[in-house]
Amino acid sequence: MKILEKNIKNKIHFVGIGGIGMSGIAEVLFSQGYKIQGSDLSNNINTKRLKKKGIKIFLGHSPKNLKGVNILVISSAIKNNNSELKFAKKNKILIYKRADMLAALMKHNESIAVTGSHGKTTTTSLISSVLESANFDPTTIIGGIVNKYKSTTRIGKSNWMVVEADESDGSLVNLFPKIAVITNINKEHMDFYKTYKNLKKFFLDFVNNTLFDGVAIYCRDNLDLKRLMLKSKKKNKINYGLQKDSDVRATNILINENGSFFDINIKKTNLLKKEIIKKVQLNVLGKHNIQNSLAAVTVAKILNISTFDLKNAFKNFKGVKRRFTLVCNFKGIKIIDDYAHHPEEIKATLNLAKILKPKKIIVIFQPHRFSRFKNLYLDFKKELKNCDKLYVTDVYAAGEKRIRSLSKERFVNEMNKNKKNFAKTLDNFNHLPQIILNESERGDMVIFIGAGDISKWVNDLPNKLNKIKF
Repeated sequence: MKILEKNIKNKIHFVGIGGIGMSGIAEVLFSQGYKIQGSDLSNNINTKRLKKKGIKIFLGHSPKNLKGVNILVISSAIKNNNSELKFAKKNKILIYKRADMLAALMKHNESIAVTGSHGKTTTTSLISSVLESANFDPTTIIGGIVNKYKSTTRIGKSNWMVVEADESDGSLVNLFPKIAVITNINKEHMDFYKTYKNLKKFFLDFVNNTLFDGVAIYCRDNLDLKRLMLKSKKKNKINYGLQKDSDVRATNILINENGSFFDINIKKTNLLKKEIIKKVQLNVLGKHNIQNSLAAVTVAKILNISTFDLKNAFKNFKGVKRRFTLVCNFKGIKIIDDYAHHPEEIKATLNLAKILKPKKIIVIFQPHRFSRFKNLYLDFKKELKNCDKLYVTDVYAAGEKRIRSLSKERFVNEMNKNKKNFAKTLDNFNHLPQIILNESERGDMVIFIGAGDISKWVNDLPNKLNKIKF
């Protein structure tokens, strides 16, 4: 259903349209018949995709871009001194925040919103895949590029909508879903929340904002989330996890290079029937992904989706870009690209890598944001010591002010105190091909970890490696 029906002729301009969250909303509105355009500082994969669909894209921000615009959409990343935002305020153009526009879209749909400190993107993708398999034909807006869709977005024709609810700026409390899914909570985005207590309050508000007849689904394995959910006033709550008392639980787990295999035990609750599902195959690896899949199982059973459709979706799930993505296999050396930028995510990535039993695990680590690196410094050290060789780059600031004391040299020196020559600095990205040749051999795995521009380096590697003469 269209939002703002009476104003379908409005021209809507997105400032920073190339952002993961912004591009998805813009694409959905465009599919509904709205006049959509946007500006961005870079011509990235998202702007190129939107341009192919017929959406006008301006490179750079300028008041000249706003000719005939009635509505301006901004994300929390847009600063008050942005020229387009200043022009819109001066000329009384209606301004929406990204989350408000998403909330308006959800309001007219049967919506499922997924949030959490980690695992949101994969979980949202899994839920979308299950609904698609069962012919629910959902519209989906995801914070990552889904390999099957080659996009952050799936445009459906039904009134079902599955969205990833971004928790980084607290805007998740603006959403009022029919089904709320919370994967976990962790000390993340503390630059915004300031205290862990405040972060937990936002998550609790998100849960309590679920529609009166809606359902809150959460992972019981996360202790802080489990405790938080005891404070929720919601009547309809279902938990999932690997723990024995979970409402929806995975058992008999086997993980190998062919996938994740497990059974599912479902307890009888006010919303679920008792059921045992045998021999489930998930086409992505890791216990954390099994946990993510259990959220999708719970949604499926609430919506009476068949076990056949559920299994089919899992078996054919193609994953999400930059979630342990194999970039190339160079002379028996596996090169992996991974989005992990929090210690808990790095832990999951390295545990997954060990399942595949490489001879050595070599990590190229790009810290993301000075605030995160500072707040979780000891946790980064704890998790990164679990590889065989570590290379550390400069911190990717993501717009933050530089903290000189948080240097790659300091981190490397501290990592080497108990393990001589374990860690090194990476001073020039052009050195990567030679580093891989010098440090690795057939059977090794090189994992590029981070949420900055590190993905560009790893995806440039295959061509550079193939040009080297032996």
